[in-house]
Amino acid sequence: MQSRKWRVISHAGAAVVTLGLMSGSVAVGADARPGSEQGSDIPPSRVIAGRKLHQPPELSGTGTDARKSVQAFVTWAGQSVVEEQNDARKVLRTAAGNPDVIQAFTEEILESHKSGDSSRALVALGLLGEMRTYDGAKFLAEFVRMPLPTKGTVIEGELQEEAQQARLQAKAVAGIAYLRDEEFDREVLYQVGAHPSVIVRAEAISAFLWNRGDSLEARKTVEPFVRREELLLLERVRRVSGENAETFNRKLNAYLKAHPEVQAPKPEPKEPRPPEEKPYTFDVTPPKF
Repeated sequence: MQSRKWRVISHAGAAVVTLGLMSGSVAVGADARPGSEQGSDIPPSRVIAGRKLHQPPELSGTGTDARKSVQAFVTWAGQSVVEEQNDARKVLRTAAGNPDVIQAFTEEILESHKSGDSSRALVALGLLGEMRTYDGAKFLAEFVRMPLPTKGTVIEGELQEEAQQARLQAKAVAGIAYLRDEEFDREVLYQVGAHPSVIVRAEAISAFLWNRGDSLEARKTVEPFVRREELLLLERVRRVSGENAETFNRKLNAYLKAHPEVQAPKPEPKEPRPPEEKPYTFDVTPPKF
């Protein structure tokens, strides 16, 4: 039971890294396109050092031009640094009224996901959520409801393709909650209890609470939708902007003390190795050097 609980919490924690606008950023070559079989051979440090900051590409146009502008912007966002978040938000707000740009984002997300470029899909999902548009949120809701893979690579009992898609859907559900719209809030609350992946359920809980200031009223709203065995997710600690390690660690230690079952199990000691019959000996004489 303890190991299962730890697995649930550790997977839920994986969704936390998808919260920020540029979370999941990766260094992508300027000419990179979804579906490439080989990543860029340029080190991320060189990509960042060679960039001019605060120069995001425009998001504009219709049809093919809109698609090209979205591709360029996603690439830029994947290379961006924290100091450029406001630059990104300004461009996204300006383009929010362009339906062709919204459509281009949805196409970019689906193509990146289909090609296996999850890092790019993650960035594009975050950007679409940041735009806070009805059509964008509608697509995110449809993306969250996509069936999870049932076949693929299993590592330590976990289907890797399923987990990866769940992380993308967690990003999508955070974007839905960020719209702060009554209609889409119902979708977030539905996914709190109904989604088959704990990664998405945990993120739906966290996003709903965060967008309401982690208030007691918000907790009372979401709690009836939370599965009984996952109620402790309502109390997960959150490190807020500007908070130092000392205050966060105090909150974390209090949480772990209240819920010892979420701590990683202690490693089991291995049996001592049996003594060798002839230690440090060889069957043949080693050659001279």
